Amino acid sequence: MNMKKSKLKCCLLALSVTAAIVPAAVYADNQTDNLRQQVDDLQNQVDRLENTAAERNTDSSFHMAGYGSVEYADPDSGNAAFNKVLVAPIIHYNYQDWLMFETEFELSNTADGDTELALEYASINLFLNDYVALGAGKFLSPIGQFRQNLHPSWINKAVSAPAGFGHGGAAPLTETGLQLRGGFPLGEMRANYAVYVGNGPTLAAGVEDDEGEYELAIEEVETEGRTSDPDGKKSFGGRLGLLPFSGLEIGISAAKGKATVTDAFAGGHDGPELDIESTGEFDYDVIGADFRYGWNNLELRGEYLKTEIGEGSAGVEFHSDDLPDGYAGPAEFDDVEVGEWKAWYLQAAYKIPSTSFEVVVRTSELQTPHSGENYSQRTLGLNYLFAPHVIAKLNYEMKDYDSSGADDEDTVRVQLAYGF
Repeated sequence: MNMKKSKLKCCLLALSVTAAIVPAAVYADNQTDNLRQQVDDLQNQVDRLENTAAERNTDSSFHMAGYGSVEYADPDSGNAAFNKVLVAPIIHYNYQDWLMFETEFELSNTADGDTELALEYASINLFLNDYVALGAGKFLSPIGQFRQNLHPSWINKAVSAPAGFGHGGAAPLTETGLQLRGGFPLGEMRANYAVYVGNGPTLAAGVEDDEGEYELAIEEVETEGRTSDPDGKKSFGGRLGLLPFSGLEIGISAAKGKATVTDAFAGGHDGPELDIESTGEFDYDVIGADFRYGWNNLELRGEYLKTEIGEGSAGVEFHSDDLPDGYAGPAEFDDVEVGEWKAWYLQAAYKIPSTSFEVVVRTSELQTPHSGENYSQRTLGLNYLFAPHVIAKLNYEMKDYDSSGADDEDTVRVQLAYGF
């Protein structure tokens, strides 16, 4: 009897164990099937992506960047206005790892509500090796630092450019031609360089009346990277930068070439334009130096540039049938007043620790052959960085002219800039 009970217990135990094992095994089989199905689905997705990628040209890549800004100005000698809206899209197109095409367009509105479109630069760059890139096209002038690296509104610490580093100043803006640039180790230091050859600048001259004595003087060195070379002589130059230790860069720049008068105006640059023929040419020389030092939250920058138009042959003749009414000057000049354009700036920027505020102080000066155009500019600024590429600026700008005939001007400027 006892033996029968024992056998019965063993049977019941076996049945209970089997009942527990069978569902678990079935559940495990179902889970395995689900996992296999998921793996198969993922593999199918990978296969589709690989097929799609194979159909595309994977050697090429496209990237769009740029910046935009809005400005407000309140001068003490005029009306306050939202005086500038600008967008500058930048396009990069790469082929494999040895070619890049880059271009920047600048669109801005005018005081009349029109839109201006300008090609800032467009060049094809070939990466010859780790130390040399060859560029061809229109490019930002490598002379100095500000124009080639700091002029975008979201990078510039102040709202305006330093005196003499914008249009009509001492600093070259752009060039059309060829350039080589890159960097290399130099002992314990690092170095970077850029050398170029291009069409060079042209000159704008103005006829000035000095108590009945008329003279033709160079008003402006035009460095807009034009696609013509009126004097037939190429300009060349470049910059060498040295980084002796972390945080410090020192650069020297130089350029040399020829330039000829292509534009002339009666009564100075603001007068009516004269139709001319010019066969003369003048020496064109530029020298410069710059530095940048960063330490913790402090950044110091400075730059000096001198552009000289030297002696040459004038050969400027005005078309007599196109002279403006009231013009009593000669129709031909054999002598042209030349001179030097010099500009410099010093700038300090300090980001207040544990905040998004930045304090900026800048002083700059422009000296030209024309006393009425010489001025110094001081800027006090407070910036707020919403992000490293989104910045709001509040500037108080003081412009003091050397000539007693020109009125000094203080301006409050506000700008919101975004780099994308």
